[in-house]
Order: sequence, then structure tokens, then C-alpha cells
Amino acid sequence: MRFTSALVASMVTTTVTIGLFGVSATAHAAEPAATIVEFFNAPANKYFISSNPADWALLDQYASVGWKRTGVTFSGYTQGQDASALPVYRFYAPSVGSHFFTVSATERDQLALIPGFVAEGIAWYAVPPSAGNCTSGNAGLYRTFNNGAAASNGPANHRYFQDYSFYQSYAAKGYALEGLTMCLPLSTTEKRLDASRLLKQASFGPTPAEIDRVTTLGTNAWLTEQFAATASQYTPRDYWPNTRPDSCVNDTTQPLTPTSYCARDNYSMFPTQLEFYKQAITGNDQLRQRVAWALSQFFVISSTDVPQPYGMGDYQQMLRDNAFGNFRMLMEKVTLHPAMGRFLDMANNRKAGTTGISPNENYAREILQLFTNGVNLLNDDGTEKKGPDGKPIEAYTQDEIKGFAKVFTGWTYPTRAGVAPAVGLNGQNLAGTMEPREAYHDTTSKDLLGSTVGPANGTAYADLTLALDNAFAYANVPPFFSRFMIQKLVTGNPSPAYVQRVANVFKNNGTGIRGDLKAVVTAILTDIEARGAAKFEPTYGHMNEPVLLVTGLARALSTKTDGFYFYNSSNGLGQTVFSAPTVFNYYSPDYVVASVNINSPEFGIFNSTTALSRINFANSMLYGTINISTALYGATGTQFDWTPFTSVATDSNALLDRVNEVMFAGKLSTATRTTMKTAIDTVPVSDPTGRARAALYLAVSAPEAQILR
Repeated sequence: MRFTSALVASMVTTTVTIGLFGVSATAHAAEPAATIVEFFNAPANKYFISSNPADWALLDQYASVGWKRTGVTFSGYTQGQDASALPVYRFYAPSVGSHFFTVSATERDQLALIPGFVAEGIAWYAVPPSAGNCTSGNAGLYRTFNNGAAASNGPANHRYFQDYSFYQSYAAKGYALEGLTMCLPLSTTEKRLDASRLLKQASFGPTPAEIDRVTTLGTNAWLTEQFAATASQYTPRDYWPNTRPDSCVNDTTQPLTPTSYCARDNYSMFPTQLEFYKQAITGNDQLRQRVAWALSQFFVISSTDVPQPYGMGDYQQMLRDNAFGNFRMLMEKVTLHPAMGRFLDMANNRKAGTTGISPNENYAREILQLFTNGVNLLNDDGTEKKGPDGKPIEAYTQDEIKGFAKVFTGWTYPTRAGVAPAVGLNGQNLAGTMEPREAYHDTTSKDLLGSTVGPANGTAYADLTLALDNAFAYANVPPFFSRFMIQKLVTGNPSPAYVQRVANVFKNNGTGIRGDLKAVVTAILTDIEARGAAKFEPTYGHMNEPVLLVTGLARALSTKTDGFYFYNSSNGLGQTVFSAPTVFNYYSPDYVVASVNINSPEFGIFNSTTALSRINFANSMLYGTINISTALYGATGTQFDWTPFTSVATDSNALLDRVNEVMFAGKLSTATRTTMKTAIDTVPVSDPTGRARAALYLAVSAPEAQILR
């Protein structure tokens, strides 16, 4: 293969002579032997891909005239590697200086007859699509075309993508999306990086061993295993009165007993936060816990109004137990949980009376605005519907809020064990299920969504059922909830098509069931925009929120912990577990990074102070001394397993490969890697733990660590 140097230098035309690959192999699904490298010439606005090292070397020489590697690579087969792989034919159009690749013999024959196209032989081997899809183990290569009509795009050119999100984004640049062209294999390295990305999306962080397991099992088998995993449990705690008794104090006398810290363990979030971190870092039900953590930021309650751990733990366990159930059932569980009743004033909410009482509207407003529908009407793809005036259309009216407020009257706190039910309203009890009191329930008709009017004289539970069914059936729910969950698990800026695919599963799981959360989670995590070898679309991913940063570093070291060291670790980072400042969560869902005009809620708590706190946390964890607490009964402390990193630490490149896989899912930039290598190489090779500490500390401090991609 050779380039005509003068033509490359002029960035106008490129002539290449291609020979067949000389590699012979018969193994099916073999490790791909071809690497396809993408180059870009900025002055000419031209993309070019090649699997030939001679091409790479020549284009590298022409950096002075604009040719540079983009960092995008694909894997391909060589001749005979896979029985189902066919030749990929390469054509060149000198008039526009653009190359074209196809696995289709039909396209090959057509192009051979068109004047102006030069056949340049076989570029590599790939599997043709089957019924518009790629078979398991292969990833699609998608083609876009710039016809040269838009002056900003330069002359006609194709660009090829394996990253589907990146491919879709080119429609906004004026490129035609020409669809799936061929199926390329994934190398073992690419499969491992996708496994790492899955664990960043569906767990509290990858461990080296779990990356091995997911790579072996595959995404679907790992999800099946996770759906079947036994749910971790928050310790059920006894009721304690809202006001702490004088006898409930902390006794630091050694040795400790289970009741030594009465005030702390019953009147603060300490035990629930401690269990959260212990289970998030060490638990086997990673997917359930991660989904429940996302749900806790959708159906928000906070220690600001639910300050006792017996109530908070009971509520969070309810979310965890129902994480893979049905959204309609979860709506009811949330609505009738007394912790939510306390937080949004539904508990002991009474009908209008002669004393000037009006039904409290807090829960009615938030179940519509935050827990089901959002503020404005949505299309199925999550984009806002607009009225004739071009403005968004409100999803509900004040009359409908008042109607739901009437529905949510007549419910009181659960009767405590051993206490006779009150004839009237019970005093505060934050665990269990609220109970109806018909005397306080509004029995007038009620305006609901979509001009539905609830009948008069209904019971508290009948009206509640009708109202929740009404809200659940509303068209906004599938896209509103689906987009939120995609944002929490995969990417903060999902494409409308991604939202719509997941929303369609919410509407119908394939067997006619609406709101199947297991199906929704599966759809999110197996979607083409979630999976793949690498993600290059600039806005893909989401801010690494503090809790995930903490657990991600801990799990990278396969940490064993009693949770004590971590229970308040995210406080200084701007995210105290179960203590959101408002019902809108730890950050505004509408927060936009002004410099790039991108909606990214987690950036609302990222600033110079919290950025430094992230680095300080990593320094303390990796370099500090972590003693077993003397303030925790049954304390076992925190221990790290450095072996996966120290075992390769003498070779800084091998160490960085391991760190890149575990901490970045392969997205560590060349510039950052170079900086990290320079620093690591200052640590003696005789100190493998020191080199590993340095690598992980620098990893947490790196810009790439702030975004989960």
C-alpha cells in the first residue's frame, strides 16, 4: 500500500493501492487481527480510516499539513479469521478526495460502474448485517455522509462510527445518516472496557475481578444474575419518639455494647449512612442497590424532615425491594410510606372544614411535578410539546393539583406495635404503611389529569387507587421517568431516540405490561447507546457524583469495610447521603453548564471547593492511616486489596493500562496518561504499593475522572 505523497500534502486527493491480507486462519470469532485507525485533516475537513500500518506511518508524517489521529479506532478481521466475515471493499473518489467502504458486493459492483470511483481493493474483513442488525459479539459500523452542501462541513466526505450516540449527533452537523454498513468484531480489550463501563453504570464501581466476570458472562447474563441476587438489608430499627428521651445518650465507655451510642444511632443518619456505604462497597446485589440509589433521587425524602434512621432505613429498603417491580406499585408504596407522609405533609392531611382547613397540596404538587409527569407535556422521546405560540404546554393545572390534594386526605401514620389504633389521627411513626381515616377524607368529586373527574363519596383507598392509576396512565410518565433513569445510570444528555426506545419499553414490556422496572432497567443498560467498545461523543456520560466517586475508588481496591470510614465521606464533596437539601434532590434537575449549554444536574454541586475536596478525599484514603473505630460496636475497619495494581506496578505502562481499565473504562487521554506516567516513574520500582497509590491518586485527580463515560 502506498500514498501519492504530493496529493496527500495538498490535502486534495489520495491514491492508494491495496493488496489482500495475507493472514490465514479458520477459527470462528477469533481475536480480531486488524486495527482500523481514524485520521482527520482539519484544514480540509476530511476523515479517513485505514487498517494498514503503512498508511498510518505516512499520514503521521503529514501532521504538518493537517493529518492527525482522532483517537478513534475499530477492530476488524483479516482474511480467514471468521467464517462469516466478508471482504470490505475500498473505493476512492478523486474528484472530492473521499474514500468509501462497503461489505456489500452489490454496492461494490454498482460503484465499479460509476465513473469517478476508483476500486482500491480489500481494506479488511467484516460481517454483513443480518436483518439490519449485528450478531452477538460484533458491533455495528455506521456511516454518515456530508454532501458538501453546507459550507461549514467542507467538501463531500464520509465518516464512520461505532459509537451510536456519536453517529446520531452528526445529523445536527448537516450529515446524512446512512445507517448500519457492516459489523465489526470487538477485541478482548474492547470487551473488557465495555464491561468496565457497564459496571460504572449498573453498580457502585468496577472491581478488577468483576470486570473479569462480566467479560466472561456478557452483559445479559450478568444482568440476569443481578436481578436474581438477594437484596441487601438495612437493619430494621425500633420506633423512637420524635423527641429524644433524656435517657437516650451516648456512652463512650469501653467496651461498647449495641446500645452504647443511643443518641447517635437513633437520632441521626449515622447507622443508615454507614450501612449504605458498607453495602454499596461490598454487597453482591450491586444493580439493585444502584437502581435504588437512583430511585432515592427521584422519589426524594431527606433527613431534613425525616431525621430518624428507623424511618429512613425503612423507606430506603422499600425502594430497594421494589427496584425491579412495577412502577405503579412503587408509586403506591412511596405514597403510603409514612416517611414520605412526613416529608411532604400527606400524613394527617385533612379535608376542608369549617375551621378554615384546606387539604395540604405539597404531595399533590410533587407527585405530578417530580414523581410522575414533570412540568410540561412531553413527546415520547422526552422533548417538550409546544403550543401554537411555540411555548411549552403545562402538564397539569392548579385545579388538578387541588383535586389530587383532596385525594391525599384521610391518611394517618401507622399504628405502632402494641398500641391500640387511634379513633382519630395517629402520632408520628415513620415506618410501615399509612392507614386510612375516613372521617378526615374528602369525599367530594376531584379534578384529575386529562379532564378526568373522580366520583364523589369514594373511600380514601378507592380515591387513592383511582388517582394513582390516572397519574400512572398519563402519557408523560414513560418519557419523563425513562429520561431520568438514563441520566442517573448512563448519560446526562441521552438522545431523544434513546429516551423513546426506553419509554416504549416502559409502556409495554413485550407482554403488554406497563411500568415493568426490570424491563426498563434492562432496556437502558443494553441499549446501543449504552454499550460498545468506546464512547467518543463529547457530551456523552454524566458527572461523577460524589457518592459514586467515593464508592468507585473503594471498589477499585476491592475494599472490605464496616462502613465507618466512608459514612460521612461525601459530606465535604457536597452530597450527604439521604440528606438532600430539598425535594428537588442534591442538585437542580434543570442545572445547565452555561459554558456549553448542556443540562448536567450533578455539576450543580461541583465547584472549586468540592473539586479540591475530591482530591483531598483520595489523598486521605490512599495515603492516610485508617484505624478500626473505637466508636462502633463490632467494628472491623477498612482493608484494601492492592494486588491487582501492585502486581503490575513495576511497569508503569502496565499499571496505567490497569488503572485506565478500572477507573476510566479506557477513556484516559494520552496527555493525562503521559503526565501520570511521568509522576509514577518518580516512585522507585522497589515500592509497588507507592506506585499504585500514586496512580490511583492521580486517577481521581484527573479531569477524565470527573465524568463517567
